[in-house]
Amino acid sequence: MFKIPLMDYNKVCACSIKKNSELAKLLSMTSLIVWDEVVMANKNTLATLDVSLWDILGVPGRFMGGIVFVCAGDFRQILPVIRGGGMNDELEYCIKSGYFWDDLLKLELTRIVRLKADDTKNKIFAKNLLALGRGESGPVKLPEKFGIVVETRKELVDKVYDNLEENHLNTSYFEKRAIISPTNDDVDRINLMVYDKSEEPEKVYMSVDTAMEEVTDIQTSVFNAITSPSLPLHMLRLKVGSVIMVMRNICPPKLCNGSRVIVTNLKKYIIVGKILGGTHRDEQVLLPRITLESTDTTIPFKRKQFPVKLSYAMTINKSQGQTFDRCGILLDSAQCFAHGQLYVACSRVTSWNSLIIYTGWEKVNDDFRKKLPRNCVYKELFVESLSEEDKPPEAVVVSDDQEVALAEEEPDQSIVEIPKEVYTISEEEAVDMLLPASYVPKKYLLDDHQAEFIAR
Repeated sequence: MFKIPLMDYNKVCACSIKKNSELAKLLSMTSLIVWDEVVMANKNTLATLDVSLWDILGVPGRFMGGIVFVCAGDFRQILPVIRGGGMNDELEYCIKSGYFWDDLLKLELTRIVRLKADDTKNKIFAKNLLALGRGESGPVKLPEKFGIVVETRKELVDKVYDNLEENHLNTSYFEKRAIISPTNDDVDRINLMVYDKSEEPEKVYMSVDTAMEEVTDIQTSVFNAITSPSLPLHMLRLKVGSVIMVMRNICPPKLCNGSRVIVTNLKKYIIVGKILGGTHRDEQVLLPRITLESTDTTIPFKRKQFPVKLSYAMTINKSQGQTFDRCGILLDSAQCFAHGQLYVACSRVTSWNSLIIYTGWEKVNDDFRKKLPRNCVYKELFVESLSEEDKPPEAVVVSDDQEVALAEEEPDQSIVEIPKEVYTISEEEAVDMLLPASYVPKKYLLDDHQAEFIAR
């Protein structure tokens, strides 16, 4: 909706919205913005929208341009994904480190409504779940009646996807079932296990991989062998009845990155399917081949392929925000490694016995026992405010009926004449003349990217 660009973690950019566009007019009439799962958002993403709305609405210094901004999230859940980063990086780029955090009014929910509250066992499960989300890091022993623990991967698959053949085109059957795991490798293996249970004829689609302009001396076979979580496979195997996930925004909001589709027909140049869940449930869609550029591979290249992957299983990060009637958790070869992953995995269901858990086995003193799942919790997130050294400069609270104060003392309200020299100086100097630093609250001091944006 806001045309937020893909950007570096440490930059505040500008949304791709022209000031005279229809979207800009819509935003000027907007009185409320609701942003769900905001804990997963990078703080600079919100800052980008904030600065863009200053310019579009013409009110520098008013958070989100003065529009009421309601965000929802749970700090027990997953934080922004920082490639190659650790705890310090995730904390640095979460919204709690944003300059706007102290000005937000915090309201706390106290009851889990996803669970069936009339069941005593579910009430106990809910309490244990909240304790897990704020608990200690390291291996944890799951309490009794905290899901159904199975012995093997095959048993996990059979319990989640029972009667698969009889329901291979049933959207209701697949919509509320999934197996989740921390890593893409395990997800791919489980997807193939479930896929191979189907006896439908298979169709194989091969991608067309080409080098970028700056890479010309590498054979195509090298590109064909590269796999990446952000790209479809070079050899895509599908059957009628396969459950797939769309990997790019194709037709928002109907068909977006993360939308799940059940395949109903496989043509030479098109995949026909029905949407699983949401307001467009059971609606037929056509998926074309598109060209995608690699963003996280050592060798940059382009791949033309259907932007889909099998989706009987998905990563824990991808499952956040979804609710299943039956959910399997696979933790045998890879444990949860980021804050909130185990809590998110265990809270995807509506009842304790809808959770199927397989943790694998380990050898202890010449004997085998079930592994204890690893929990990862950053206790720093549950402190009321950041430490003094981590706090942004002191914020200025502005209410709806209060003028924005651009200085400790009220600035001169007389007309400002712009000297002719402003047209022949640099953008940085122009910003200094038109918007002096002394007239801006410390909280809203502009960095180079913001200054360049406002100057334009």
